[in-house]
Amino acid sequence: MYHFKIVQSLLVLALVALPSVALAQDTTAQDTTAVPDAAAQDTTAVPDAAAQDTEGPELDLPPEDDAIDIPADPNSSTSGNAGSNLTLPTAYSRPIDRVLQSPSNGVTIAGYGEMHYTRTDPDEGQVSNEIDMHRMVLYVGKQFDKRLSFGAEIEVEHAIVGEGKVGEVSVEQAIVDYRFTDRTSAYGPMGMRAGIVLVPMGIVNQWHEPPLFHGVERPMVDKVIIPSTWREGGAGFYHRPTEEFSYELYVVGGLNPLDFSAGNGIRGGRQKVGEARTDGLAFTGRAQYEPTNQTVLGVSAYYNAAGKNADAIDANVNVLGVSADARGKLKGFEARAQFAMFTIGDTEELNAVTDAGVGDTLLGAYAELAYDIFHTLDMDEQLLPFARVEYYDTDPDDDLRTTIDIVGGLTFRPIPQVVFKADWIHRRKGGSVANDNVNLLNLGVGFLY
Repeated sequence: MYHFKIVQSLLVLALVALPSVALAQDTTAQDTTAVPDAAAQDTTAVPDAAAQDTEGPELDLPPEDDAIDIPADPNSSTSGNAGSNLTLPTAYSRPIDRVLQSPSNGVTIAGYGEMHYTRTDPDEGQVSNEIDMHRMVLYVGKQFDKRLSFGAEIEVEHAIVGEGKVGEVSVEQAIVDYRFTDRTSAYGPMGMRAGIVLVPMGIVNQWHEPPLFHGVERPMVDKVIIPSTWREGGAGFYHRPTEEFSYELYVVGGLNPLDFSAGNGIRGGRQKVGEARTDGLAFTGRAQYEPTNQTVLGVSAYYNAAGKNADAIDANVNVLGVSADARGKLKGFEARAQFAMFTIGDTEELNAVTDAGVGDTLLGAYAELAYDIFHTLDMDEQLLPFARVEYYDTDPDDDLRTTIDIVGGLTFRPIPQVVFKADWIHRRKGGSVANDNVNLLNLGVGFLY
């Protein structure tokens, strides 16, 4: 079928390009200053700019638990105000992990934001234009001692909140983190987390700050198939037994199947920890392998008997999801690819209640390649043209549910924490059937501090 040929082409591209990046890195001498010895670093300090990899910031390749397992020194004199340890995020950090390392004598504040302009030009219909302060986010962190810390992410979407307004305020993360061991242990760093956690599916759901991905909007696979930003209340365990391998496992609140839809799959079923039903808990996890310091391979899984969270349905409505992703950087090139699939059980019973037309399979994949044209110059700035092909489908048995995005754009980072973006998207709806095709022009600015 047409859509399976598209998926096959994307996966072949990923299999050819990304292992080549990893092999090339293994045969190329590594810059020993690119990834400092974490055990020797004071993680509350701003990384020395001279010690950064001259190939550019590694913002989009952070391993998951490297930062959280090396707590900041609670006796450090580093100030805990406005991102003192956040100015230059390194390869081994995420913003939420770094606020989890805030000094014990203060509270660390960080954040990010992004504003978008979009011009929509459909094949049929009127052209429309829109500007939107899409997100303004505040991170807050507190480290109580060398083992115990707290971090939160509070978000305002679409600038204005109130009755009849488009915006909303939400708590996207609120984590209490307790570390059992650190790098000095023979077992490797490990610990537990409880609170509002991100479901560890795919790339963007956990690394979603604007400088960390190409394109004004997040990839559609990370919206329609993996419903980013996907967070639930729960608890779990993480462990990094070797420098190359890490994993995390969580039990979290499940989905409400009454809000599944034909066009957006399970996205509407996220309960977002607002008096969420937990009769049907979900189980999720991720394993990650880093063969080189600029190559990351990950697989994730998710299971939830969602029907238990809806009294109106006498069925389990089991939701099973898997994803695989890969990222690599080499000599100015950046490549990433992702595949994601969810199956939904008992859709006949579900649709009989909701009349939503929910499909029993959600499928998506993309491949992306970028190149920094300033790479060979003695410049701190980055200018990266990029191209991405996406396929996403909320019912592979129905061609009208198939969408293919062909994306081309430009990413400019004057410094690692600030990004200006532009892209053009040709969105082909209906798979092999011409149906409501759209061209989009997007402009955006984002920041991370």
